[in-house]
Amino acid sequence: MHSMLFLGGWAEYAPPRVAWTGADPAGRALTLTALPTALEDKAPAVATNEERTIRCVVAGSLYNRRELAVALGGRHAFSGRDDAELVVHLYEERGFQCVKALRGPFALALWDNRVGRLVIARDQLGLVPVYYANDGGRLAVSSALRTLVKLPGLADGWDPAALEAFLTFGFVPPPATVYPSIRQLAPGELGIWESGRLKLQQYWQLTFPERRLSPLEAPGVVREQALDALRLRHAGATPGLLLSGGLASGALLALAAADRRPPARAYTGLVAGSGDAERARAAKLAARFGVEHAVAEEVPDWPAVLDGLLETYGEPAAGLDAAVLALAGSRAALDGGVALAGVGAHAVFGGARPTQRAARVTSYNALPGFAREVLEMWSRLGPAGRTAELRAAIDGARLAPLELYARAVSSLWPEERADLFTPETIASIGDTAPWRLLAARFAAANEAGAADTADAMHHVELSFRLPAIVAVAEVLAVRGVELRLPFADHKLAHVLASVGSTSRGGPRDRQHWLAAAVANQVPRGVLRAPHRPAAPPATAWTSGGLRAFAEETFTPARIGAQGIFQPDAVARLWREHLARERDHGTRLWSIALATRWLERRPKAAPAVPAPRPARDRVSSAG
Repeated sequence: MHSMLFLGGWAEYAPPRVAWTGADPAGRALTLTALPTALEDKAPAVATNEERTIRCVVAGSLYNRRELAVALGGRHAFSGRDDAELVVHLYEERGFQCVKALRGPFALALWDNRVGRLVIARDQLGLVPVYYANDGGRLAVSSALRTLVKLPGLADGWDPAALEAFLTFGFVPPPATVYPSIRQLAPGELGIWESGRLKLQQYWQLTFPERRLSPLEAPGVVREQALDALRLRHAGATPGLLLSGGLASGALLALAAADRRPPARAYTGLVAGSGDAERARAAKLAARFGVEHAVAEEVPDWPAVLDGLLETYGEPAAGLDAAVLALAGSRAALDGGVALAGVGAHAVFGGARPTQRAARVTSYNALPGFAREVLEMWSRLGPAGRTAELRAAIDGARLAPLELYARAVSSLWPEERADLFTPETIASIGDTAPWRLLAARFAAANEAGAADTADAMHHVELSFRLPAIVAVAEVLAVRGVELRLPFADHKLAHVLASVGSTSRGGPRDRQHWLAAAVANQVPRGVLRAPHRPAAPPATAWTSGGLRAFAEETFTPARIGAQGIFQPDAVARLWREHLARERDHGTRLWSIALATRWLERRPKAAPAVPAPRPARDRVSSAG
């Protein structure tokens, strides 16, 4: 998957050999190009129409390419198999509404020389990012942040508020990046740049119809849509499969086998010394469907893993799951470089941790008052291990849906920020609490027809967290693997929004309709296995390379040298985690990633975002 790049007004940038250069009506120098990755020797030429008045570059893949070509009805000439050619001709016929017809992970930049207009767009679910810098009439756009960071002046400062968002959520949500001068499009968003001014439009978002699918209709509709998404991602290849032994990858294997398109091989990536139960489930699944199984088990070089993630993303991003999935992906690269994965399924099908917590709260609130009193007393007097979920439900009953969701997905809470960050960092961050970002997401869910808390959280999972979850595809792309995610499909997501919110999953029933689709094909133990992120177990921190790396990284001198985190607070987190008093693995990994990023950067003070040129926003791409 190559990355796309557009530059308008950056005359000092030397374009690569395979690029289109020109000028806009104001005389600004323009460059439009595709940049190759490890998946290809060279990037494709910039696509154009017959009159050479429209040019386009697409990063990612359009899985409905054949359908789109048929819709164009032979009215245009095609010189090859580049997806950008299809976009050019669709744009000729439909204008920027054409992005609504595209299906798959994509980012695009299209220049219309007839009217001096640039169109940029990010796919409906945000599977491929689009970063941009709009600087005084100039515009730079890329699907790879690391490309824009190299442009003069765009990475001179950094935004402490974005770093806090990363520590809180494990990623920096749109429209921010950790660099104040660089923004990013939201999922399902496009931008139109004319006369030096950028206008943003939301062309797609998940909506909840008034009429929901009945329990009798839903199983067949969901299964057929899931099969359709899988078939599209089989196009042009016989891919392998990243097999974790969980429900999502097991369901993919079962659906592919039922469709008589089994994967070429299944790959399981494990950190050495972990995952015996997972390995056994994965091996059992592979044997059940007659698929060869390969286990990639090794000891990661953790400093190299962090440096690789920073190089790939261009900013602090990704968790330990990216490192573990990369093990399986690297093994898949040896066999052909295309692999399926169930990544993102729990966000699309429902039953993610926030919605399960909300379901427990709903069940608790539905009890008679005397029953709640008895349970509250039991939560105080009963064994801690047996009452943890009950206490969480009781505490959650006192929270608004937004805070209930925020506390379920955050590794740093507002009341903890003063303990973790230095006073100077707190002053730089100001009052921009990351949880405020979620308020707009919940408001959008209500506007989209969310009927209850479960619907609202489902909407937020897709629009807020799914893009970060699937970002692992970018990690594997630089290792030579094209990762295809059948369940991260916007049409499938729309179908799941059409089922009743409570039927997507309850307190213990997650991804209900995915499990129903393969209930007779997948062992019960896999159907009921709890969701576990792809990460090394707690024991990996207590010995070997990860512990040595942590001991080296979390020294007071090294933490204190950056002036961002309180050395004593980080040391306490590490002691508690090492003693297994509390699981701080996610937070410690984020601190290590941030520390490594700060050390790699040229020395510069944190910066508050400067006033940017005004942007217009309209509600739809009508």
